Amino acid sequence: MFGYVRVNKPEMKVKEYEVYRGIYCSLCRSMRKSFGVLSALTLSYDLTFFALCRLSFAGRIPTFKGGRCPYNPTKKCNYCQNGEEELRYAAAVSMMMFYFKVRDNIADGTFFRRLLMYFILPYALLKYRKAKRLYPEAAEIIEGAMKEQSATEKSGTDSPDRAAHSSADALGRLLDYGFGSESIYRFGYGTGKFVYLCDALDDIEKDIKKKSYNVFVNKYSLTAKPSDEVKEGIKKSLNMSLAIVSEAYSEIENKSLTPLVENIIYEGTENTMNDILKGKVKK
Repeated sequence: MFGYVRVNKPEMKVKEYEVYRGIYCSLCRSMRKSFGVLSALTLSYDLTFFALCRLSFAGRIPTFKGGRCPYNPTKKCNYCQNGEEELRYAAAVSMMMFYFKVRDNIADGTFFRRLLMYFILPYALLKYRKAKRLYPEAAEIIEGAMKEQSATEKSGTDSPDRAAHSSADALGRLLDYGFGSESIYRFGYGTGKFVYLCDALDDIEKDIKKKSYNVFVNKYSLTAKPSDEVKEGIKKSLNMSLAIVSEAYSEIENKSLTPLVENIIYEGTENTMNDILKGKVKK
């Protein structure tokens, strides 16, 4: 997860944003409770969206109790009084993703970044093993996706659909875990595809410089930043992903927290896409 799935705050009501903040703080607390204080450093907006969707699709209507942020005691927080299982699951998924992100940085990072990641790796592995014990099925999904993703990228495919499939399929299955809903799976699939393609778009110039795999570099034979015509083609791929998200979401029944989810999938994602296309990095 890379922080691309965010709210469009100016279009939210104050009470809606307070609920979103409450879920963010509650996920932070759940991570600290399950995996220790340092685990909260891996918290992202994408995982907050993941927790929000799990709560929504479970039909939860969170109630909150006031508290204080342990990192900034002057800051007030609201903590969920229900939905603990959904938050714990999201926290575990966050730790699993963090472990593989550390491994990815060791494989592809600069010398000093790799050195830092080697120091972090034992901690990440310890927390990954705990998360895997709690949710072995989720760990199996992520492990399989990482292997498939690596093989896909080594093939050098220039197809955005094929390049994004492993990540999209993993998020779809992780989000649908315990629900058994084709619509929830497709919702997660479209979101995962959007995030993967946003990351590829965001990294075009960096990957050209490092000669690393990037599906858009291969598709458009890029040697420098993309032209406006290329950007339009990339935008079309991203919009196709969001179309999957929108269609699937309309089919999901008995969902709660609708204003929050709709703010993100209809407005926040578009803002992110446009900001990256304009060169405003959102990662």
